[in-house]
This record gives sequence, structure tokens and C-alpha cells, in this order.
Amino acid sequence: MELVQRMLTGDRTALARLISLLERTPEAIPEIMEQIHCNTGRALLVGITGPPGAGKSTLIDCLVKAIRQRKETVGVIAVDPSSIYTGGALLGDRIRMTEHIQDPGVFIRSLSTKGVHGGLSKVTKATTRLLDSYGFNQIFIESVGVGQTELDVVNVVDIVVVVLVPESGDSIQLLKAGLIEIGDIYVINKSDREGADLLADALKSELHDTTSNRSWTPSVIKVSALNNEGVEQLLMEIQQLRDHLSSSGELSASRKLRLKYELSEAVRNSLDQLISVDEILQITGKIGQDVIDGRIDPYTGASKAISSGQLAKGLNSRFDSNH
Repeated sequence: MELVQRMLTGDRTALARLISLLERTPEAIPEIMEQIHCNTGRALLVGITGPPGAGKSTLIDCLVKAIRQRKETVGVIAVDPSSIYTGGALLGDRIRMTEHIQDPGVFIRSLSTKGVHGGLSKVTKATTRLLDSYGFNQIFIESVGVGQTELDVVNVVDIVVVVLVPESGDSIQLLKAGLIEIGDIYVINKSDREGADLLADALKSELHDTTSNRSWTPSVIKVSALNNEGVEQLLMEIQQLRDHLSSSGELSASRKLRLKYELSEAVRNSLDQLISVDEILQITGKIGQDVIDGRIDPYTGASKAISSGQLAKGLNSRFDSNH
């Protein structure tokens, strides 16, 4: 694909067009990923998540400035809420980080969630690989909000940074809902406000009790992104954690685990595209008809179709007919 070749030679316009192509035509993902695969795996992927209003975008803006001062390049994927009618992102990354637009060492892109359950767009993984293959040193992925269904950022990144603010009285409850299990670094933003020390102490206590099975204890860093305080410490903590994960083998292991689950997801998606509902009913035959007529439930029907080998035979026949 010409766009891929142009992107790999440093064409930013081609990179932007490829991302747009992924959003419009997810079916193009396999072909593009195959062509860029050999150029991926070099960037550090950092997820930034936290409740709305925690200042995630402002913090990323400060991190980008600090990284550029080190002469390193950085990509930013801002996963934004979107209209279920238009699919367009309601929050614009260019509004939040306009001063970086002309910097050739920075690339910022919003991806719409398009109503997808969870904090990340379904093309986020593919877009991350595009930025990685382009050659960015670090890639930040900002997910929309948090909650029990917003934790899938961990399936994309190497390091998860959870951003909280002192006035979030339910911060510890948010952590207990799942964030305490995925965070690698915890940032208390707007730390010049009342309650920052109290939240930091409560957080450290909670982390001490719940993360004893890790090879490191997640750090708690107080930051004021608006005043650019604590940002260098956070960046240093990210680098130190990367060094630890690399030397211990945990970074490689976690990437392999993510690839295993991504393979499973890709196979499932391929099967969905390969076979229609009517074809499944045709393959399952009497079992499928028993489900429709209410004689057995769908889960029992699926189990019978799989255990009997009927589904496998039907899929093999369907696959052979396509090749």
C-alpha cells in the first residue's frame, strides 16, 4: 500500500490518512498491520486514565513539553467521547494542545469511542502500532473517564498512569472498583489544593495492602500540571519503571500476554465477518432449530454444536468455499 510506504519514510500526512482509513474502514486493519509489523515494538506505550476533570489532557501537555526538551519524539492518542449519531469526537485534541501542532516531533490525534463500551476506541491498538512504526519514542494514550468498564487501557499499554484530584471524594472507591489493580503510577493532580496530602496518605495505605504481589510498589506522585510542578518527577518515574520492567523481563512478558489476547480477539472478529447468522443456523442444523423453537437454550445449543464437531465441520466447509 502506497500510503504505508510513505508513512514509513516519515510522511506525516500519510500517517494521518492511514488513521482516518482505519476509522472509516476497519476491514483494512489486517493489511496495514502486516505491512508495518516489522517496524513496531520500539515505543514505550503509556496509558493515562482517571475521572473526568482530573486534568489528564493538561498533564499530557506538560509531559509532551518535557519529553521534547529531551529531544525525544512523542505521539498522543486522545480517546474521546463521541456522539452516537455522528460518531464524531466531542472533545478536540487540537483545542487542548494547539501549541504542539507545528512540532514535527509531536503527533496528536483524537479517536472517537463511537459508543463502544470501555474507555478505548476499537481502532486504538492499530493506531498505536502506526505511531510506533512511524518512530515515536513514547506514545501516550488518554482514555475517557474511568469506571468498571473503562479499564481496557491496560490491554494496550506498557505502563498505566492513574490521575486523581484531591476533591474527588470517591477516589478510593474508584480505586476499589478496579483502578487499584491496573495502576502502575498514581498521580494526584492539582496537588496545591486542600486534601492532596490526605488523599496521598490514603492511597499509599491502600496500595500497600493490595499490591504486595508485584515486584514493585506503585508510586504516588503529587503534581500540579497547571503550574508545571512535579512533571519532571513523573517523567523520571515512568523511565525508572520502564527500566525495571525491561530488566526483570516483565515488559516482554506483558507484551506477549497482550498479543495472545489480541490474537484471540482478532480470530473472533474474523469469524464474525466470515459467517453470518443465517449461515450459523444452517451449519448447526437441528441444534439451531431446537434453539429457535425453544426446546433448548442458546448456550446449551452452542455447547452441543461445538462438542459434537458440527460447528467445526461447517466452518471448515465455509472456509474451503472461500478459498
